[in-house]
Amino acid sequence: MAILLHAPHAQGEGPAGGKVKINVAFPGGNVKVTQNQDGVVRVEPDLRGDNPWFYWYFEATSTRPGRVSFSFPKKVIGFLNGAIGAQGPAISTDRGKTWKWMGKKNVDGSSFFFDFAKVNERVRFAVTIPYLQKELDEFLKRHGSNPHLKKSVLAKSRHGRDVELLQVGLPGPRVKAVLITGRHHAAETIASYVLEGFLDEAMSARPAGKAFRKKYVLYAVPFVDKDGVEEGDQGKNRKPHDHNRDYGRKSIYPEIRAIKALDKAKKFRFTLDFHCPTLVLNSHQIMYFVGPKEHPRNNFTNVREFANRIKKELPKKAPFGPAVWLKPVDKPVPMNSHYFGFKKGTIMAATIEIPFAPAGKATEPASCREYGQAILRAWVETPFLAPDAKEYRFAMKKELQQIIDNGRSRPEN
Repeated sequence: MAILLHAPHAQGEGPAGGKVKINVAFPGGNVKVTQNQDGVVRVEPDLRGDNPWFYWYFEATSTRPGRVSFSFPKKVIGFLNGAIGAQGPAISTDRGKTWKWMGKKNVDGSSFFFDFAKVNERVRFAVTIPYLQKELDEFLKRHGSNPHLKKSVLAKSRHGRDVELLQVGLPGPRVKAVLITGRHHAAETIASYVLEGFLDEAMSARPAGKAFRKKYVLYAVPFVDKDGVEEGDQGKNRKPHDHNRDYGRKSIYPEIRAIKALDKAKKFRFTLDFHCPTLVLNSHQIMYFVGPKEHPRNNFTNVREFANRIKKELPKKAPFGPAVWLKPVDKPVPMNSHYFGFKKGTIMAATIEIPFAPAGKATEPASCREYGQAILRAWVETPFLAPDAKEYRFAMKKELQQIIDNGRSRPEN
C-alpha cells in the first residue's frame, strides 16, 4: 500500500529544496553517494569491488526541511535491472523498526523524492524491506519457549560471527532429515520472511506442525552468508564466486564447508533453498522453483506436486505461482540444489524464488510469513515420490485412504 510521504504546498508554490546527510554506518547499510547538493542526491549501489547488482540501503537526516530527490543511474552500474522495484523503495520512519513500501507516487523513473518536514528528521530508504540479525533475534525470542526448537551454531563466519543452525523436531528411525537454507545471496531479504513463516508453522501446535514433525526433522540455516547480510553486501556474483557457487570440491566459505559436514552427519533427504530473483524483470515477478529436473530421480514430479499444493494454500494476495522451471542437467554446477540433487538418497532438492515486490501483490513481512506457513502446510500434504517405488506406492495408497476416510466422515447436506 502506498503511503503519503509529503504535505501539499500552498497553491502556486513549488517544494523547497531540502538538504540531507547520508549515513550507512549500521547493519545492512549500503550506498555510494556521487553527489549531494540542495534538493538532489545522486546515489548508486556500493559494489565493493564485486559484480554489478542492485542492493542499497541508507539513512537520510535533514539539515534543512524541504523536498529531496534521490537519483540512481538509469543503468545501475551497467546492470539493466534498475534500482527501484514495482512498489517503489521501502521506507522506515522509526530507524528501521518498521517498514512499508512507498508505492510509486513519489517515483519518477530511476529517482524518488521525499519531503522532509523539519531539521534532523531521520528516514531510512532501501531497495527492499531489510531482514537482518535483529529480525532473526526477534523471531527466536518469540519462540524461545517452544519445546520443538533448538538453536546451535553451525560455524563461525570469516569475520567471526556465529552462523545459526536451527532444528525443529527430533530424529527417529522413520523420520527424514530436511535442510532449508536462506541468504546464500545476502541481499535477498524477502525470502527470509517466507522462511521464517515456514519455520513458524513447522514448530507450531497446529495440525500441519504436528504432522510435519511426525515425519521429518528440520534443520535450517537462515543466514548462509552471515557477513554479507550484516555488512550490507550485494552477495550475488561476489568475486571469485558467491556462497551459492561454493559447492565444489574445495569450498572457500566456512558456512558451506559446515553445511557439507552437517549433511554427512544428518543425511538430508530433502533440501529447499530460499532465494529472491532479480528486481524488475517481468518474468521474475512471480514465485517459481528452479533446480535440476531429473536429479534426484523424480525431482520434477515431486516439485510439481509440491507446487500444486502450495497454490491451493496461498492466499489471494500472494504473488502468482509457484511456477516450476526445473531444467535438464547433465553435469552439476557447484550450487546448493545441484550438490544435493546429485547426491545419493536425496528425494527432492530445489530452490524457491520469492519476488521482491511485484505490482499489486503483498510482500510486506506479515504476508510473507503467511506464505511460508502455506508452503509448510503444502509440504505436509505432498506425497513425495521416493527413489524406492515401493515406498511411493505406499504413500499414494495412504493418501487415497485418507481421502476416502475424509469423505466418509463428512456430514451430509
